[in-house]
Amino acid sequence: MAKLEPDMIADLLALRDRLAATPAKGGRTALIAEFARRVDRAPQTIHAWLKKHAGRATGRKRRSDSGTSRLPAESLEFMAASMQQSVNGHGKSTKPICVAMNIASQNGLTVNVSESRVAVLLRSQRLDAKTQASARNTQRLRSLHPNHVHQIDPSLCLVYYMDGRQHVMDEKTFNKNKPASMDKVRLKVWRYTRYDHASRCIDVRYFEAAGENQVSLFEFLMWTWARQASRVSYGVPKFLLWDKGSAMTSAGIRRLLDALGVDHTTHAAGHAWAKGGVENANWIVERHFESRLRDEPVDTVEQLNASAAAWVRDYNANAMPHIDSRTQCDDGEKRVRDDMFALIAHYPGALVELPERDACAWFMRGKEETRVIKAGHIRFAHPQTRKSELYSLQPWAKDFANDEKVRVSPLLLGDGLLRVEIDRYGQSPLHVDVAPEREFDAFGRPLSAAVLGQEYKSAPHTAAQAAAKKIAQAAYGEGTSLDEAERRKSKNVRPFQHLNDGKGVVAHTHLGQGELPTRLLPEARPIKTADLAALRSQRAEALLTHFEAAKALSARGVPMSPELVGSLKSLHPDGVPEAELGALEARLTVRASLRVVGGQ
Repeated sequence: MAKLEPDMIADLLALRDRLAATPAKGGRTALIAEFARRVDRAPQTIHAWLKKHAGRATGRKRRSDSGTSRLPAESLEFMAASMQQSVNGHGKSTKPICVAMNIASQNGLTVNVSESRVAVLLRSQRLDAKTQASARNTQRLRSLHPNHVHQIDPSLCLVYYMDGRQHVMDEKTFNKNKPASMDKVRLKVWRYTRYDHASRCIDVRYFEAAGENQVSLFEFLMWTWARQASRVSYGVPKFLLWDKGSAMTSAGIRRLLDALGVDHTTHAAGHAWAKGGVENANWIVERHFESRLRDEPVDTVEQLNASAAAWVRDYNANAMPHIDSRTQCDDGEKRVRDDMFALIAHYPGALVELPERDACAWFMRGKEETRVIKAGHIRFAHPQTRKSELYSLQPWAKDFANDEKVRVSPLLLGDGLLRVEIDRYGQSPLHVDVAPEREFDAFGRPLSAAVLGQEYKSAPHTAAQAAAKKIAQAAYGEGTSLDEAERRKSKNVRPFQHLNDGKGVVAHTHLGQGELPTRLLPEARPIKTADLAALRSQRAEALLTHFEAAKALSARGVPMSPELVGSLKSLHPDGVPEAELGALEARLTVRASLRVVGGQ
């Protein structure tokens, strides 16, 4: 309510006294209406002025049903819910109250008040769209030390490069209603911003690409977490908060973060407030750095990044004349960002060095690694050590079987450390971190192995052996060991003899006792005599092989020779009928005698 002049307040006090002296039915309404006309205000405004500035009390009693409504609560809540389903991205409902009232009434709900009254009830009970848009209660968050929590956000930069020149997008040409203009820019410039929650240090890097992708994100992580001469802050964080972009949640990036020991979290959709620090950092970069590019353009992304690194250096250090880049803290103090990051020296273990790039790049291959367990061990070539090493899984033998596959992923913050995932029936997978065998003898054998002929080390039972033990006890009784079961089996001891009061189990003597269903079969057809004669004829016509025929003829006195076999093949290519042996004997004997006579 606007502040009133002293003369106006004096007139209101005089009006108050006149109203008090006028009977309730003696023209009070007329007095207020006349005063309202004179000061060019509505009568309701005069009533409000009298109450606020003149202390006038009307004396009216509050209605006994004040704060209630004859509209049922379920009807109001249904209409509120119906309108809430049509809230757009700006927090405004696209469904009018009258439409919600119509839908409610058509579905059997009572709607017995006006549209304006429904609007009042929605606001009074905080069910309207405006109130609901800010319904989520946020709270201030703190981090324990520098590099405890990082926030990362990629966003499209207004700068782009085409034909070797810098261009800046303007709202008139590039907006949501002109997507074709954006399509002309094939390679856009993406800004990746990192914000350290404790120190408020900012880092920014630019990448030219058609869109967000995991390669750009990987390159940014390699830059922003590595030690750089242009800034004080560096190192791997414990927690990372970011958007649910496809590049952010790609398998390669997630595997890399897991290997680095970074707990990565994406905020829920529509909850950008969860990483408000990096949103504010983007706003700072736009206003304090990118605004300079119109005055002094750069021609390439490489030049842009060089300038951005110089700006990051000075902004975090509060080293720019006429610019106070300190951050306003909740305790009322202004602090330099680099000074706050330097406090990491008071937190042992908080500054974690990023491993070498090649080791980190191993995780971007997009390939799941598996290994087969042999004698309780697996072999793996770690990207840090770059040689095949032996890893013992013996401590977890009860959860696996030999020759079983396990999923493996190297960890980068240990000396060759490996994370192994073992599937377990009916339970969640078991994740264990294993260091490689480090102590070997001069012949390359692990010192943890038993010495042949001198010591005996019983290997822990695997999951398969545990199952085998259950089978052994089921066969030979409770308490039977695997070795004892093997001995009994080799001696042909009857299994299951402990069942049925020592009688064992019935395995086959119960067969043949039960009744079978009656099945109707057709009568068998007898073989006729003619059929038997045909069978004999077929048997008589059986063919002998050329060798068998030559042997039979040799027994009859025909000399065995290669020429004989050749003659049989020429006379009977498919085999020699047994009935033809006599004719062949006579023919071949005559031919042989003719050769003898002719030879003389």
